[in-house]
Amino acid sequence: MHDLIYTIHGFAVFFFIFWAGLWAIHGIALFWSLWRLRRSRGASLLALAPEIPLPGVSIIKPLLGVDPNLSSNLETFFNMNYPKYEILFCVQEETDEAIRVVEELRAKYPKQDTELFIGGMRVGINPKINNMQPAYLAAKYELILVSDSGIRMKEDTLLDMVSFMDDKTGLVHQMPFVCDRSGFPSIVEKVYFGTSHARIYLAADCLGINCPTGMSALMRKKLLDDAGGIKEFGCYLAEDYFFAKAITKMGWKISISSQVAWQNSGVCDISAFQARISRWAKLRFAMIPMTMLGEPFIECLLLGICAGFSTRVLFGFDPIVVFLIHLLIWCIMDWLLLRSIQGGPLPFNKFDFVMAWLFRETSAPFLFCHSLFFPSIRWREGTYRLHWGGKVEEILPKVKL
Repeated sequence: MHDLIYTIHGFAVFFFIFWAGLWAIHGIALFWSLWRLRRSRGASLLALAPEIPLPGVSIIKPLLGVDPNLSSNLETFFNMNYPKYEILFCVQEETDEAIRVVEELRAKYPKQDTELFIGGMRVGINPKINNMQPAYLAAKYELILVSDSGIRMKEDTLLDMVSFMDDKTGLVHQMPFVCDRSGFPSIVEKVYFGTSHARIYLAADCLGINCPTGMSALMRKKLLDDAGGIKEFGCYLAEDYFFAKAITKMGWKISISSQVAWQNSGVCDISAFQARISRWAKLRFAMIPMTMLGEPFIECLLLGICAGFSTRVLFGFDPIVVFLIHLLIWCIMDWLLLRSIQGGPLPFNKFDFVMAWLFRETSAPFLFCHSLFFPSIRWREGTYRLHWGGKVEEILPKVKL
């Protein structure tokens, strides 16, 4: 009997400390959003440009298909306030409609240094790496910016990213966020990227933990060359994580830009969003298996249940009251974090936020279970099986005889 009591109290102490740690992460993320995402250095760097020449940047844009916002998103790359850069567009198939969009923009901005690569080069399993390989080989500048098709840039975004590329930094990344769009699915996306995802992303960056995503990452080409080029990462689906891992292994730092990566896909629906989140979870489980143990407990609802249990055992508090207070304060902290990242008024009211926040929080456990029990990944045109460590193999369709 005494052993059971000691065990229960042991779990209660563990969960209470874990709960306090998650509140600390929440506080770090809010602090880092206010500190780092407000420290733009692009203007001062441009003022020094006549005395300190800025490095050239080769922007690699892997494309697949066309959505309603593709043209306007790509056009922002033609209008950036940066003295020396090239845009290298990559398309896998000759029949891809993205080619037409690119050619129209190249005709509209003939003075911009651009090139279009069609067909890719198979160097591994990862279709994105295969698509980008010819552009990577042709890149002529010392810095490489890998930027997804759905990203929208401001005039000073590239300048801001370069400003954080000091002598000790090998990679500068942008925290994923989303542009203002209409509809409930877009609110759910903004709430997710501005709360749950941002909380871990910002805290990890502040603490020096590898967290970059590859949707907008500026890297030193020499470091990638020293690692064997991007083709060496073609055996992974999460090439962004392994880019960062290789760069830090060489002794270089990773830094976050003061501007977020504005995702602006023209297609937004709940099922596609959840499939994307599930895919990321599967990749994390394969790359860092230990995350399977802790990830469910960092979500608000399950964490609140654990907090109610621990405070009941340790202090005799009413677990329902503790759970409801936890839920309320967590929601308020998420609202403050989202407002901080937005940097201005949100395109929806508090009621819409709460509805989207509750939907996201209640669906998180189901997405976790789906990711855990159905580990295969469907991405682009292929289906893949993940192995421990992050390597991947393609699951080929069965041939009917």
